[in-house]
Amino acid sequence: MTSLIPVLVYLALSLVITRVWSARQAKQSQQFCEDKAKRFFIGGAFLSGPLLALTLVATYTSAGSFIGGPGAAYKYGLGWVWLAVIQVPVVILTLGVLGPKFLAQKRQYSTIIEWLDSRYNNRLLSNIAMFSLVVGFVAMIAVQFIGGARLLAGVTGISYELGLAVFVFTVLAYTLTGGFRAVVLTDALQGIVMLIGLMVLLVVILMQPDLGSKLAAETATTPELLSPHGVGGGLGWPMMLSFWVLICFGTMGLPHTIVRLLAVKDKQSLKRGMIWGTLICFLMTLIPHLCGFLGRIIFPDLAIPDQIMPRLIAQLMTPFGAGILLAAPIAAVMSSVDSMLLQSAVSIVRDGIVKKRPNMGATQQVRLTQLMMIVITALACFWAVKPPDMIVWINLAAFGALQAVFLWPILAGLFFPSVGGKTALIAMCSGMVSYLLLQLQIPLQAGVHPIVPALVISLLMLLLSHFISQTRVKRAISSH
Repeated sequence: MTSLIPVLVYLALSLVITRVWSARQAKQSQQFCEDKAKRFFIGGAFLSGPLLALTLVATYTSAGSFIGGPGAAYKYGLGWVWLAVIQVPVVILTLGVLGPKFLAQKRQYSTIIEWLDSRYNNRLLSNIAMFSLVVGFVAMIAVQFIGGARLLAGVTGISYELGLAVFVFTVLAYTLTGGFRAVVLTDALQGIVMLIGLMVLLVVILMQPDLGSKLAAETATTPELLSPHGVGGGLGWPMMLSFWVLICFGTMGLPHTIVRLLAVKDKQSLKRGMIWGTLICFLMTLIPHLCGFLGRIIFPDLAIPDQIMPRLIAQLMTPFGAGILLAAPIAAVMSSVDSMLLQSAVSIVRDGIVKKRPNMGATQQVRLTQLMMIVITALACFWAVKPPDMIVWINLAAFGALQAVFLWPILAGLFFPSVGGKTALIAMCSGMVSYLLLQLQIPLQAGVHPIVPALVISLLMLLLSHFISQTRVKRAISSH
């Protein structure tokens, strides 16, 4: 139990530090002073370059990157490490492509659903988007809970159920006591902790005696460990290319990363965010997956691949040192959970309930949002009670579902003003339905992830619907 003490101390200190920090910044900023609800939901345009980079990468880096990703690298070998590095340009895409467009918006939005509602003025589209966001986030939050509980259980020796309870109560303490600004500052602090912890773990692994000779012996026995296609050849080029769509290009359709663009300070912050974010994303992607691959050399007989990171931390460090190092992956999981939990609760209240009750006071909106956080946490906790052996596939499935729903409506809304609400709705529904149907057919014979055909179908439906609507408009004009 010794190793649990530094974790609890870290969580308590980070909670206090970020709340004091956010309170001081909120007092300095006069923006949204008259709207307590908006101040809680979005916090104003306050994200500078380094802060933007840290919160974006910390939110994107989750249990999938620290538990599921290294577990997959443990199972499939170096090929999964190369597969993971595909996501490094995600910051350039998100900030460089979408950032200037959102920055040019004259109105400040609290959620991505609020922006979609303003852009398309289609109630059904907004409702489907809100439902998809909440369901997708509940699934992803459950994955984070599983990852956090496995970390605590694997390193400290407590039961999985107790680890889950500790993690859930910690998440609630973080999210209920602060709004978006506090969450962002928490992400920034935890992003720094993640980076330092990862570097320490990699150095410890590389200093293990006879690592080189063990690596040579293991790869001689299983040469596919060094193959770009992975053990068993499961990572063929169609899968590699489709994963580029899933974890890189498609991330422009993830609501919990895009919401950061609603709080960017200026263009200079976007430029600095791209530079810092790409560097941080590279390190936070490469190091944990490389640790998972090297972990197979040190502990070759794990029955559950997702246990590799807890095993590395617990076995290679002293109990107290393991507790300190455990703060890094816990920070990764926390930084994703708090963002998704806040955003899903805010969407239910701001984009659902407040629309039906527009006279609801700001304090009541905040209290109702906090209640929704508790409900969503309970649902995710229920899903996490009986976890699967590998969480990476659940995380990626939720990733793909959100992208299939949001990607083309967001891109069309930003870059093509003539695209209307009905067209965006058709693209959203076709993407969602086709992705869910394709998920039932896994594994596809062509080795392509379902996100690729789903996005192709959604795009084709968008183009076809837009062409038909434009043709009708031209006929109506010519008839007059």
